Amino acid sequence: MIGVALGYIEANPDEMDLIRSLVVLALHGPAITARSTTPAHVTCRAAIVSPDWRVLEIMDSATSAWHLPGGHVDAGDSSLLGAALGLAARRAGVETNMVIPGGIIPFDVEARIVEAAPTRGEPEHVHYDMTYLFHVEDRSLAVPDSVSTRVRWVEPGQVAGRLGTKLTKASRHSRLVT
Repeated sequence: MIGVALGYIEANPDEMDLIRSLVVLALHGPAITARSTTPAHVTCRAAIVSPDWRVLEIMDSATSAWHLPGGHVDAGDSSLLGAALGLAARRAGVETNMVIPGGIIPFDVEARIVEAAPTRGEPEHVHYDMTYLFHVEDRSLAVPDSVSTRVRWVEPGQVAGRLGTKLTKASRHSRLVT
């Protein structure tokens, strides 16, 4: 985890303050990837983009909101990158052999406050969402038709927050290079 955080800081030096808190927690507390770790823990998301730079989103059936596939890291996950890919497979039906990782360092990290859930015994805490970038060559091969009602492909600018800005910038850069 520390190596991932340091790699992210190297690529995104302007986000040092955000990552500093995560590193301190990782050094001084219990496993930072465990769901039970408070006041914060790491979660993972997958930003899956098509050749025309559309981004995959899934429908959350509980809230009817669209978001990137992701969630909590499982104890059996071998890496954060692997956790993000596994979550995309489970939550969006993504065919894992049809995606290409954009790198081993997260594309974005966001600290998000999660409200307390007394029924689950969870206090208010922070999720450090590690978003990994993945590329697909063909949308229809990456996500089977059987899950098409739960997924959509959107413009990068439709993704909320700094992540949407980063995806938009990357898509423009990619189009200039090709």
